[in-house]
Amino acid sequence: MGILKKSYPYYGKIYVILIICILFGLTQSIIGLIEPQIVTLIVDNVINPALGQEPEKNSSIFAFLLEDIPKDNLWEMMFVLVGVFLLFLFLYFVTFYLRWNLAHYFSIKCDNEVRLDIMKKINSFGLPLLKDYSTGDLITIVNSDAGNIREFHVSTIPFAVESMFYIVVASYMLSRLNIWLMILPILAFAVFGLITKKFLKLCNDMYGKLWERNSELNTETQESIYGIRTIKAYAREDVRINRFSKRSREVRDFSTDFGIKRYKYFLAFDTTDQIVMLASMALSIYLASKFEMTSGEYTAFLAYMLSICGNFIDIIFHAADIQEQKVSADRLYGLLNKKDEIAALYGDKAVSKKPHIVISNVSAKADGNELLDGISLDIPYGKKVGIMGKTGSGKSVLLRVMQAFEEFESGSITIDGDDIKAYSRNEIARTYGYAMQNVFLFSNTIAANIAYYNPDASEEEVLACGDIAQVSEFADEFPDGYNTVIGEKGFGLSGGQKQRVAIARALMKNAPVTILDDCTSALDIETESKIFKSLDKHFKDKTLIMATHRAVALKEFDEILFLENGKVIERGNFKELMELNGRYANIYRQQMDKEVFVHE
Repeated sequence: MGILKKSYPYYGKIYVILIICILFGLTQSIIGLIEPQIVTLIVDNVINPALGQEPEKNSSIFAFLLEDIPKDNLWEMMFVLVGVFLLFLFLYFVTFYLRWNLAHYFSIKCDNEVRLDIMKKINSFGLPLLKDYSTGDLITIVNSDAGNIREFHVSTIPFAVESMFYIVVASYMLSRLNIWLMILPILAFAVFGLITKKFLKLCNDMYGKLWERNSELNTETQESIYGIRTIKAYAREDVRINRFSKRSREVRDFSTDFGIKRYKYFLAFDTTDQIVMLASMALSIYLASKFEMTSGEYTAFLAYMLSICGNFIDIIFHAADIQEQKVSADRLYGLLNKKDEIAALYGDKAVSKKPHIVISNVSAKADGNELLDGISLDIPYGKKVGIMGKTGSGKSVLLRVMQAFEEFESGSITIDGDDIKAYSRNEIARTYGYAMQNVFLFSNTIAANIAYYNPDASEEEVLACGDIAQVSEFADEFPDGYNTVIGEKGFGLSGGQKQRVAIARALMKNAPVTILDDCTSALDIETESKIFKSLDKHFKDKTLIMATHRAVALKEFDEILFLENGKVIERGNFKELMELNGRYANIYRQQMDKEVFVHE
């Protein structure tokens, strides 16, 4: 089966355990099969004689237990039969306990491993993966699909095996009562088979579509939660509620339609079950009237037929579950087996502690649009580079290309003279401390967000980075200071406060190169000035690359690039650009006219 093959790398290591659990389950089925045999003896050899009837010889496999007991010693017979019954009942509970604890204990470990690998895959692919999968898709895969794969191993397959085993053995038990009783299970199997074929086709068609609708609802939910500030700022709660209601109605209507179609089949299954039971009762009454079946055997017959029909329907439901689990397996393992073709282009070389980065004539495109056009830049270790330009000029794209977050079409990027692709992508990532334009903070303390790269960092190290980024200015006002827990995505902090935490987090990494991507846009000029003065001291010997809209912030930088439409149209240090009297100089004068720069 495809699911077993795909799951083998994770669940293969516990297949022996799962087989043992199936054997425990089969033991429970055997106990369920032999209990009617004991009841048969109790009815024919204890209860009926107690009511004045003669004991009857029957086909019970436990008849030998009563061979040495006098026929009139009903209490001893009852004691022996009840004792055996309780012994099997005890064995049933022991096997039940062992089965579920073993299956769940080991399968949960495999399930956690699957979920962890999904997260590793998401993190290793990053943004390119989101082109093929929405956030809702990934949430559904991690939560629902991984759980469905576990249920396949722990419940669906074991229960299906046990049901089939029960039907086969119970049918044999019926044949021991009377061979004609085998006709009914065979007929039931044929009818159930015809209905099931169409039922499974329906499930196969519908589960994939239901998965997609649930994924869309998850995406809508996530956007409604994470975008709550923007929604409220524009007073568009009604729009989001309507969008969510629409997605919710789609899931509801589809699930209802699917449910109606399923219950039509359930009605067919139940009707077949009832007809088989009525026919079975009629046949058994006829046989009993011909003295070809005892009262106890009639009791056992009803128990077996009820269980056979029930297990037929259970198998059908397990088959339907497999259709859903197949959809989950295709999605989940499709993601896990997705090849990262870009990662294969990179090597395993480690970056030096003092990297020299050279960008030569680099161009990059996306959807036919030129994002970077012939960019060249020499960044020896310790250099401070500033980047300016309008929104969409290519500043952030250049910074992402430099860190191997995005690929470029032509040109080259080297580190210490070697092509960037000779290095491990993880090593490249470790080289940079990156404060992004769009700040993301985790639902944790301020200190934990700053120490994200190094959770074992000392309090002194966290506070030092917080002081440079002016985090202490607002954190010290909270009752719990740096131990204040901020909400998901930084809810509870202003935009400027979040940017300061992001800068402190980048500094805390203590990487050879720190990149600040327009991460002071929400700060007032006074706070920004304090941060830049602190950065001058902190980055005396380290490489700093900063993209910003504020010309004054780059005054002391070694080189400033001004981008427009992905091209460098001006470059030089502050003095050279002011003498050039071009774009940078014009923006600098305009900003100086509007802002009061704070000096010590």
